[in-house]
Amino acid sequence: MDRRTFMKKGGLACSALALQDSAPFLDLQHLDKDKIPLIDTHLHLWDLGHLDYPWLKNPENPLSRNFLIADYHEATAGLPIEKMVFVECGRAPNQYLQEVDWVLGIQERDKRIAGMVAYFPLEKGASGLREMEALAERKIVKGIRKAFMPNHKAFLEGVKLLSRFGWSYDLNIRTKDLPAAYEFAKAHPDQIIVLDHIANPDIGNNEWQDWRKGISAFSKLENVSCKISGMLTKTNPSEESIDQMKPYFETVLDVFGMDRVLFGGDWPVLLRAASYQKWVHDFYEMAHALTPNEKQKLYHHNAKQKYKL
Repeated sequence: MDRRTFMKKGGLACSALALQDSAPFLDLQHLDKDKIPLIDTHLHLWDLGHLDYPWLKNPENPLSRNFLIADYHEATAGLPIEKMVFVECGRAPNQYLQEVDWVLGIQERDKRIAGMVAYFPLEKGASGLREMEALAERKIVKGIRKAFMPNHKAFLEGVKLLSRFGWSYDLNIRTKDLPAAYEFAKAHPDQIIVLDHIANPDIGNNEWQDWRKGISAFSKLENVSCKISGMLTKTNPSEESIDQMKPYFETVLDVFGMDRVLFGGDWPVLLRAASYQKWVHDFYEMAHALTPNEKQKLYHHNAKQKYKL
């Protein structure tokens, strides 16, 4: 979820959100003949009456309403979602433990929520160890996502503590941040890093050359995996989505290989562009030529390994 550019497609978002309940489900059977289960590594849910979400205060923001597990069930009806990984949703920073406990309550109703990438203020550095230990008591936590601060000494100290708990680090950046992210990942070879949303390239405005150059450097960094998610929201809505996304999709597979790529839904932020059904349709179409073994890795096997599900 890239909050800095969230309102870029506000008008489109309003119509896309309406698709959630009213659009007919797409026929995906011809694309999913292998019937391989999906693990959604990027699920967001929020209840505005339970926690405080500063980025959702604007009433003109089309996502400024509740998105609950029942809504996700409806959005994904008929799809082979085997497990989900919940990713922190930008609640007030001091409520990160409350968010984890809220997700634990949801897990009781849907056991497919197999893990969570929680928020933690890594910039506390070594002084945050006791708070990390309290967070680790919630076994659902598999990783941490916190804004990238490559020049912050205490943040880097905090990152080094993640391995004590076996946690991954979700890296949510833009194309311009790829060189710094490469140096960061290279300097932390034992830290499992998951690059969110293929680094959020502006696909619709053809941010191709800089993105390809920046992401290609990661080919030799075995500790970094890439989440194939968040792509539809970066496309130009007036052009065919698959045609725009496919070069990026294929480049990610070339750079990271089949052992370091994961599927993610990024729902409900995805609704800025289209329905969950549309994203899975496009994802299956782009993955159509892969072998059954390659699909198993991309669809679910890699997620189990990287997030220790």
